[in-house]
Amino acid sequence: MQSISPVTNDQLLALGQEPLLKLEIYVGAAWVNLCTLDAKNYVEGINVSLGGAGMTPKPVGGTCDVALSNEDSIFHPQHPTSPYKDYLKTGRKIRASIGAKYNDTDYYWQRVIGFIDEPRFEALAQKVSISGADFMKLLQDAEFGGLDNYWGTYATFDSISSDGHIGIELYNEADAMDITGELPNVTNWSDHYCLFTSVEDTGGGSEYVGKAVIPEEPPTYPYIKNDDVFIPEANTEYKFSFKYNIVTGINPLSVIINQYTNGQYVQLAEKTNLREHAYTKDVIYFKTQGTGKIEIRFKFYTYTANDEFRVDQFSIWKFKPYEERYYELPVGAKGPFRVLLDDVDVWQGEQDEGWGYTEEEEFGPDPPAHPPRIVWFDINKTVGTGTENLVIHYFTAESPENAVARLLYQAGLYTSEAEALADMEYTATGITIDRIWFDAGSPYLNAIKMLCERCDYRFHFKWDGTPVFKPKPAPETTAFTFTDQKHIASFSNYQDRNEIKNKIVIEGMKQAEPVNKEETLPPELRGVAADDEEGASIDTYGERTLTIKNHLFQTQASIDAMCASLLAEYKDPKWYTDLEIPFCPVPLELGDRIAWKERLSSVLEIAQEGIIRDIKIENFNTTYKCEIV
Repeated sequence: MQSISPVTNDQLLALGQEPLLKLEIYVGAAWVNLCTLDAKNYVEGINVSLGGAGMTPKPVGGTCDVALSNEDSIFHPQHPTSPYKDYLKTGRKIRASIGAKYNDTDYYWQRVIGFIDEPRFEALAQKVSISGADFMKLLQDAEFGGLDNYWGTYATFDSISSDGHIGIELYNEADAMDITGELPNVTNWSDHYCLFTSVEDTGGGSEYVGKAVIPEEPPTYPYIKNDDVFIPEANTEYKFSFKYNIVTGINPLSVIINQYTNGQYVQLAEKTNLREHAYTKDVIYFKTQGTGKIEIRFKFYTYTANDEFRVDQFSIWKFKPYEERYYELPVGAKGPFRVLLDDVDVWQGEQDEGWGYTEEEEFGPDPPAHPPRIVWFDINKTVGTGTENLVIHYFTAESPENAVARLLYQAGLYTSEAEALADMEYTATGITIDRIWFDAGSPYLNAIKMLCERCDYRFHFKWDGTPVFKPKPAPETTAFTFTDQKHIASFSNYQDRNEIKNKIVIEGMKQAEPVNKEETLPPELRGVAADDEEGASIDTYGERTLTIKNHLFQTQASIDAMCASLLAEYKDPKWYTDLEIPFCPVPLELGDRIAWKERLSSVLEIAQEGIIRDIKIENFNTTYKCEIV
């Protein structure tokens, strides 16, 4: 509250003094007072409803309605010569100061600052009516667009191909089995008890293929091999794909992968029972034990003379299996909210095309081991290998006060979030919210309301435009005392049955995301508190429910604690007193505690105290709604 020094209470409340008003608009780089413009007062009436710390977490903004004389139509927007024709227009900054003259001294207290909302010109009557609002209007008018409705950051990754291939293709033998640049030879391949040559054969999709024929009954297993295909990385998984065709014979073919280790070849993998009699693509996976050279063999375990097989289109890749094709978010990430692959959105949970998220670490082996905080694509989604082409936006934990500061910045009130936080009057909440987001298209003011609900705080703008984010007011000290009952024009004492809420229901964040578009969303976190003991509030007043739906409640503990707190606050009706004062004596604010005397009879006078919950000023008559304490 502004200081009232050096004026004393008795001086301030001396009746019969003429009240004072300043109504100013900001033109160019200066404030212009419409009460003294060209030595004339154009203000015929003014109503002000002050913003402040209201009774509920819903933000309370200040408003101002003004009636102006428009003598000679000097404010008319189409006036051909008036220098004031563009003074009154939507968006123009406006402020009102109200005070009084005490002991021949003028005292002004600024009560509201904001913007003209709607000027209305009555040409024949030469009047102008102005409606205006304080800075809360910026938050009401601003709406969330794409991405500015999420609180977080992003990380960039190289995409992993959906075929699991990593790096470059590793089979680079210039022979008939190579996929690219194939030549009519089988260089580097040796045959044992069979004849291995290259032949023209377009049946497998290539010009040349490798052909192995058993010319006669061999003494042992016939096979072909290349004992130095490539030098691998240690402890790394690889994928060897190929085509084969058993041209004649009924005996199955096998493919074997060996690695040269400690002076000998050790088998890493084998695939048996290859029986197809047309070109068929097949794959064998293997994991290396060291960096020794790799050998590949094709072999008949059973055989007869003139058995023949052909092989083609060999390809070897460093390979990452599906369960390892994930993208790990950094420590502190609280889950993804948007995934862009090659600048195109990928939707969460979409069948065959979407992405998923796993929060918890898995130690394996079933399900396979993986670290925490991983994003992964559906097994059927086609993904190409890319460099820094995958962008994952993810939530970061934020405090409500930081979120409010960011909203003030995004609404255009400040040049940075840090500047907003530095200017804002706030009490640290001690709360962090893992996932802050708001619906696209919703106003910022709704976001402020949800943040206030989450911690039972109040948000408003002070008389000078300073934002305030603090707990609901319950002041212990009295800010101002009316020293004599005659200073108050009237009293009105009452209760409001509509304020009674004896059953509190809070529905918070959904407990899980849907697996796909068709899945029904699972239930929300939910808490209930009711004053339903015999003779308690529900028994006395009937059940009156307050339901809050707010996904910023993200733990059951936070919901249960708030249900209990709100129930204690609202289960019983409160007493209020409206005090009507015929002038504006002091710059009192919502949330201030004041004291006064109230005469119940000619011989009985009582002392009262209350917290101001609403202030309305109408042509200097001020009405305070006070909650009795």
